[in-house]
Amino acid sequence: MLGRLFFTSLPVLFSLTLFMSAGFLFLVELMIAKMILPLLGGTPAVWNTCMMFFQVILLAGYGYAHISGTKAGITRQILIHLTILLAACIALPIAIPRHWAPSAEANPIGGILLLLLISVGPPFFVLSATAPLLQQWFSRTGHRSAGDPYFLYSASNLGSMLALISYPTWIEPHFRLAQQGLSWSLGYVVILALTALCAAATKRYLSLCPPEETLEDRIPAAACVGDDPPPTYAERGRWILLAFVPSSLMLGVTTFLSTDVAAIPLFWVIPLSLYLLSFIIVFARVPAWVHTNAVVLFPFSITALIVMHFTDIDVPKWVSFILHLVNFFLCCMVCHGEIARRRPAAGHLTAFYLWISTGGMLGGIFNSLVAPVTFTTVFEYPLILVLGALLLPLRYKKE
Repeated sequence: MLGRLFFTSLPVLFSLTLFMSAGFLFLVELMIAKMILPLLGGTPAVWNTCMMFFQVILLAGYGYAHISGTKAGITRQILIHLTILLAACIALPIAIPRHWAPSAEANPIGGILLLLLISVGPPFFVLSATAPLLQQWFSRTGHRSAGDPYFLYSASNLGSMLALISYPTWIEPHFRLAQQGLSWSLGYVVILALTALCAAATKRYLSLCPPEETLEDRIPAAACVGDDPPPTYAERGRWILLAFVPSSLMLGVTTFLSTDVAAIPLFWVIPLSLYLLSFIIVFARVPAWVHTNAVVLFPFSITALIVMHFTDIDVPKWVSFILHLVNFFLCCMVCHGEIARRRPAAGHLTAFYLWISTGGMLGGIFNSLVAPVTFTTVFEYPLILVLGALLLPLRYKKE
C-alpha cells in the first residue's frame, strides 16, 4: 500500500525537486551578482560578465547531462551525479570574501570569472545538470506519465520565475547577504536529499531496462527509453533558432523600453518573467489551441507595433509598454510552443535541452557582445522581431 502511494506520488517528488533546484539556480545568480557588484562599482560590464559566466556553465551542465545520459548506464549515472552533488558542497556556504574581489581599477573580467568559478561554479554546474537528468530518470520509472516527462520542465521554470520575483521583492530587502548565502546553502542540502530520493525511486521502479545490474550498467540510460532515431541536423538547428529568438528578444525589449520609452526600476524582471511563463505554459500539457491562438495573434501584434512606430498616432507610454510586452510574450509563446510541439521522445531528452540551451546562450551573446559593437541604436530589437515573424509556422498541424 505504501509502495503504491509512493509510486503514484512520483510526479510530485520529481516536480518538487526540479522546482527547488531551478529556483535555487536562479537565486544564486541574483545573489552572487548582488555580492560582487558593490565591490566593483556596479558597472554594466560586471553584470554582463556574470550573466555570460552563468550561461556558459549552464550549457556545460547540460552537456554533462547529455554525455552522462547517452554514455553511462543508469546506475553509474545516478552514482556520478550524486557524487558530484555531494562534492560541490565544498563551495558552501555561498559567500564572496572581500580579499578575493578583483581590483576595480584594472580590467576585472578575468578576476570575476575566477571568483565566480571558485565561489559558485561547482554547485551551479551540478544544479544546472539536475533538470535534464531528473526528467530522464523519471522516464525510467515506469510511471504512467514517464513516456512524456517534459511536463516536469514546467515545474522547473515555475521555480525560476518565483525565484526571480521573490528575490528583489522579498529576499533582498529582508535578509543580509550573509544570511542569504547561508540559507541558500541549507537549501542546497535539501535539494541533494530530494535528488537522492528521486534516484532511489528510479532504481526501485526501473521497468524498461533489464533488471540485471551487470547488463543495466552497460546500457546507456537514453537507450532504454525507446528506439526513436536521433534528431536530424535540421531539427537541432530549428531548436537552436527557436530558442535564440526569444532569448535575444527578451534582452532587446528590455533595453529598448528602458532607453527609448522610460526607465523603470527593476523593469527587467517583467520581460524575464514573461519569458519563463511562456515555458511554463507550453510544457504544462495545455490544449493545442493555446499555441494556435498565439500563432494567430502574433502577426496582429507586430502589425500594431509597426503602425504605432511609423505613424503620428499619439500613444500613451503605458500603452506602448503593454503593446511591446504583449508582442514579446506572443513571440515567446510561438517559439517556445514550437519547441514543445517538436520535442523528441524521452530517449533524446538531454540532447533536446542541450540544443535549446545553446540557442538561449547564443541569443545572450548576440545582444551582449555582438549588437553593441555592430549597431549604433537598439537595432537588434526590430531585427529579431522580424526573424521571429519569419519563424511563424505556415500552418498548424496537431501532432
